[in-house]
Amino acid sequence: MKKIIVIVSVVLIGIFLLYNVGFEIGNTKFGKQTDEIEVGSKFDLKNSQFSKDYLSNNSVTVVNLWASWCKPCIEELPIFSKLSNDYPNIQFSYLSIDKDKIDLIDAIKKHSVKNDITLKNSQYRKAIRNFLEGRDLNSMIRTDIVPVTYVIKNGKVVFKETGSINYDDFFKKLNELK
Repeated sequence: MKKIIVIVSVVLIGIFLLYNVGFEIGNTKFGKQTDEIEVGSKFDLKNSQFSKDYLSNNSVTVVNLWASWCKPCIEELPIFSKLSNDYPNIQFSYLSIDKDKIDLIDAIKKHSVKNDITLKNSQYRKAIRNFLEGRDLNSMIRTDIVPVTYVIKNGKVVFKETGSINYDDFFKKLNELK
């Protein structure tokens, strides 16, 4: 009986450590992943490049929250490409929730993702996501649901679509907002 208790205890401690700490053997990662992109997180969004590019003007901006490993995210990239051609006065940008910089860069190249703002705004990524969700900029609450698309107009989020977008529906929505 004592052996079983010891074995169960060791297994539970191992699972706890794997889930909360994680480790890496070569290029293979186990357990909790560290965020290689978001280093030295800052919450003062006003000083970010994101604020300067998208919040300080009166234009309409579409920001798509995506991930390199998300099949629906990858599948909707051509829709955004077509929309950006149809609406040249609207800025289309992508913010990844990826944690691995190499995977993100590879996906950007592989799928020809234009205007991914993740790396140039990496320190402000939490604050940007909090802004998009209408939370306090210092909030530590995170959700990793993708894809999510936000439309910003006059420095405020005026529309949010969770899940994949439909070209026709989103085209109509942009017509209403421009």
